[in-house]
Amino acid sequence: MRLSVTQREAVRDIMAICSLDLDSRTLRTKIAGRLRRVISQDAFCFGTIDPWTLLVTDEVSDGIPSAGAALAARNEYLIADVDKFAVLARSRRTVAILSQSTGGNPGVSHRFRSVLPIIDARHEMRAVFVADGSCWGGVAVFRNGGRPDFTHGDADLVQAISVPVAVALRRAACRRGAAVGVSTDPGGPGVLILDQGGGVLATNEAGRRRLDELSPHRMAVHEVAAAARAGHNSRAHARVRSRTGRWLSLWGSPFDGGHEGDVSVVIQTAPTSEISQLLMLAYALSPRERDVLQRVIAGIPSAGIAAELHISISTVQDHLKSIFAKVGVRSRGRLVSHILGEHYLPHAAL
Repeated sequence: MRLSVTQREAVRDIMAICSLDLDSRTLRTKIAGRLRRVISQDAFCFGTIDPWTLLVTDEVSDGIPSAGAALAARNEYLIADVDKFAVLARSRRTVAILSQSTGGNPGVSHRFRSVLPIIDARHEMRAVFVADGSCWGGVAVFRNGGRPDFTHGDADLVQAISVPVAVALRRAACRRGAAVGVSTDPGGPGVLILDQGGGVLATNEAGRRRLDELSPHRMAVHEVAAAARAGHNSRAHARVRSRTGRWLSLWGSPFDGGHEGDVSVVIQTAPTSEISQLLMLAYALSPRERDVLQRVIAGIPSAGIAAELHISISTVQDHLKSIFAKVGVRSRGRLVSHILGEHYLPHAAL
């Protein structure tokens, strides 16, 4: 990979941005702005991705109309096409240019015919951000017909920042900070019934309030709905940090009794067990460290942990020291509070 002087400067700047203590949306906005200075574009969408289900959970974007979210999600999960984010995340090819993936004939892509016209785009480049085998985000950038297509050099630049951006997004998932907006919990699950086009047919009061917590395009709702329509029941699930700082859990499923393509989406405060699993991954804990932490959360003493895992007590202590260092705490009590309290309660969330 050979980068120009200008590209190397961009990589250094983006790595510097990644080193800052920023919330996820600010981080993505700053990275996108710096990329735009070296990779010309007419629109972009930069999303976080659930590392387990590979659904897009939140996005910052420019030049993308809100009406395009449902259509993009439909293409991602219901239509055969090239360069799906999930496919890129599972492969070694983290960057893809649409024209090259279609052998120079982008018209064979359903996305080229149905999604790109919404923003008057003719060229697309996609990338995912992967670290230690887990995908934490993805970006799509677009150019209209008045600009040349994206190049291998553009792809090389984005590939060069894949790991540091992924690590920064992963770190942002652990970041503490003040919540914004209304922090009171609506109480109970929010229930939405969506039609095939992504329109809300019906909802309860909690559902309306939960929607207000999500990003303007409500990408996570469209993603889980599309996954449910595709029959990916186990993947029609996403965890997302809301605008208030609260962790929300979204589940999609086909809706019986309605029209074909209608789905229900349930939005509720994510259980602590679910968020603790996500944070273990976000803190880059090893599988054995996760085993130890799960037992610490359960209140099992070191001797009991050693017996259950068939390791020595000194090995348990070594794992705990490593966990403390990664999480940034010094005691078991602070560790449990950090995982189950500070990251769960809205008043101390991202």
